[in-house]
Amino acid sequence: MMFEPGSFGFDLRPSELMERSDSEEAAYDAEHGPRFPVALRIRRVAQPDGGWLPVSAFDAASLGDPVPLFSVENVPADVVGLAVDYLTRVCSGSSARDAFRIPLAGAVLAGRADDGERLLSMVSGLSDRSVAAACRLCGYDAASRRGPSRWDPDRVPDPDYATLRNVRRMVGRSLRFIDLVGPVVWGGFTFDGGYTDLITDGSGDLLTADGLWDLKVSRWPPNPVYTLQLLVYWRMGLHSIHPEYRSVGRLGLYNPRSDMMWSIPVSRVPERVIDDVERLVIGYRE
Repeated sequence: MMFEPGSFGFDLRPSELMERSDSEEAAYDAEHGPRFPVALRIRRVAQPDGGWLPVSAFDAASLGDPVPLFSVENVPADVVGLAVDYLTRVCSGSSARDAFRIPLAGAVLAGRADDGERLLSMVSGLSDRSVAAACRLCGYDAASRRGPSRWDPDRVPDPDYATLRNVRRMVGRSLRFIDLVGPVVWGGFTFDGGYTDLITDGSGDLLTADGLWDLKVSRWPPNPVYTLQLLVYWRMGLHSIHPEYRSVGRLGLYNPRSDMMWSIPVSRVPERVIDDVERLVIGYRE
């Protein structure tokens, strides 16, 4: 089984790395058959200037954590983001096995199932040992997301003090954010019944009683790709078999690195934008 980048949290890669990854995924699809996850589809669509849903249309707010993060980490940014995501799930009540199911699958694909299980056994809370194991385990995500041939066993070093502290602090910020907007109705939501020929795969981060939220650990502000992802999630959810999406009244992004949130009421999304995205991006027919 393969999983899309960003499906369970954070795609932190620079645009040039995303484009190279897209090319690699296209080659993989040519060899193994096509997959059309949300994250890949939205990066291949040409948007109007500023995007269908401009970041400027969102309300921005800082949660104001006064404790700064260290500026340098020794673990790749995408792995840090995944560790923050999965550890947040564990601290919110999910089992470690469920939260880390993607890297565990990657460890199996990479022929390192025993190492995956060893690292999983050390994940418990936010101790240095647990956070370090989470980071190392997240290194196997690449084997699930892009295939075992693209997994690099030497990519993730043992996290240093700054990385361990930053991950722990960002998990704490994420938990505080969840307390603010929650409770969470559905973590890792899917769109069964709402997929199309253009988008056959994908899942998102958090559904609360009245909001759909995507979490992004990034050093950069939101961009039109992020906001389009929110819009696609919402419309696919409404076309799915799941009634939870009918109560969504707000779309939002949260970045635990900057401790900022951006949100917009769905009532402010123009109907023409909804129509364009449903037809041109998702592939729904009238």
